[in-house]
Amino acid sequence: MKKLLKDVAESSFYLVGMPLYRLVDGARGLRALRWPTERRKVRLVNSPRARAARAAERERIRTLVEAMGAVPGVEHVLTQVQDLSTRPSFHGLDHPRDTLLVCRIHARAFFVVREDVLDVLPRIAAAGLAEWRAVGQGPDPGGTLDHALRWYRDGGIGADGFRMDSPCLSSPGATLHWERPGLPPREPMPMTSYTSPLYVREQSPPDADPARLLREARADGRGVVLELVLGADWVGYCQYHRVARGGFLGRGRL
Repeated sequence: MKKLLKDVAESSFYLVGMPLYRLVDGARGLRALRWPTERRKVRLVNSPRARAARAAERERIRTLVEAMGAVPGVEHVLTQVQDLSTRPSFHGLDHPRDTLLVCRIHARAFFVVREDVLDVLPRIAAAGLAEWRAVGQGPDPGGTLDHALRWYRDGGIGADGFRMDSPCLSSPGATLHWERPGLPPREPMPMTSYTSPLYVREQSPPDADPARLLREARADGRGVVLELVLGADWVGYCQYHRVARGGFLGRGRL
């Protein structure tokens, strides 16, 4: 009797479990089909639209870096660019339901000034490289030349007796930071040997050790290092292209 009950239970489990297993296995297969292969990802991020958007952002970066280096008293040291094409995150504004891949560029350029930074900052602002304006929600937000000069003049303490926001020059497309006593230096992105068509890292000068370049720029104790972070919409990157779902089984449209 016990054996009969056991056989019935096993048979019932088989009859119920196998269809369920096949359903789950099929769902997994369909899920795999929703995401493109590596070869298709490369095709998607190298479509004519993606290449045009990438070239436009690279040109914007090149133009800004060259213009900053042309300001009297400013010397270019290093530029680093990371171009990444990844799946969208499931937070923020990536819209994962209708987005398959996002292409972003993170770029940082370092410069050194051999003069008083308070003399050089007005030249940078006057060069019209970007629309420098205040950011933040506080009563005394940083981001402008006036704020930076007041920060130095008043020792970083506002008229209300509270500490002022850290000085910088900010725009929706770029933010300029510079080193000050008492703050740890901002270091370049580390070198990596990882290469992929979906992850491209470039540097100018190309074969130099970035950390050594900045050490040498600081070596005599007089050079103030500037860091220009190039992004968009007040963030440290530019999302220049989005691959929407569509095409074959939702694996992206070229």
